Amino acid sequence: MKAYLLTAVGVIFLTVIISFIVPEGKLKKSVNFVLRLVSIGMLISPITKIFTFTPSESSASYDYNYVSQVYAQNQSRLLTQKVNDDLGFDCVCIVEIVYDGNKIAENGVTVCGNFENVQTVAQITEYLEGLGYINITVNEKAD
Repeated sequence: MKAYLLTAVGVIFLTVIISFIVPEGKLKKSVNFVLRLVSIGMLISPITKIFTFTPSESSASYDYNYVSQVYAQNQSRLLTQKVNDDLGFDCVCIVEIVYDGNKIAENGVTVCGNFENVQTVAQITEYLEGLGYINITVNEKAD
């Protein structure tokens, strides 16, 4: 409390001194306005500390590996459906999703199916690269 009172007295003292130093005219009105705002802000600063928000610590723990696993299953199902619909190939896509301690991210895609030729493998790889997938592996025979 003592520090607050000393700061308040100091700001008010500086406001008075500066108002005597600044010459008359538009500059004096502007400077006085700014000094009054600073004084008011400093005087109400303890009130603003009442309304500060500090987030509470959460005691919940999250199983990011489980979340990654469920996310991978959903992404695999959706990608399999998309490849089958868009390209017309009967295949199964397995999207690998990992949690590296900071974020959940895609780590690779494996496509399994009975493909007739090498052009099919190249076509699927090019299609998945166009969708933004990385580490693409296309197996010619289903597991």
